[in-house]
Amino acid sequence: MDKVKFSFILNGKIVAAEPDLYSTLLDVLRDYFGLTGVKRGCEIGECGACTVLLNGKAVCSCIIFAPFVKNC
Repeated sequence: MDKVKFSFILNGKIVAAEPDLYSTLLDVLRDYFGLTGVKRGCEIGECGACTVLLNGKAVCSCIIFAPFVKNC
């Protein structure tokens, strides 16, 4: 599968990841950065278990493709 490298600010620090192109933000936060407080729930953006702040707005990380946060 194709991979994409990108960086973003995570908890005030610039970090980089190179997940598969269609990995979700949830996958990256849990698998690359060990942030297991972000829970996997319904995986369709309805239950809120995976909610994170993205540019000050609450979003469901299970439905955001990880490359979308590039340079955020």
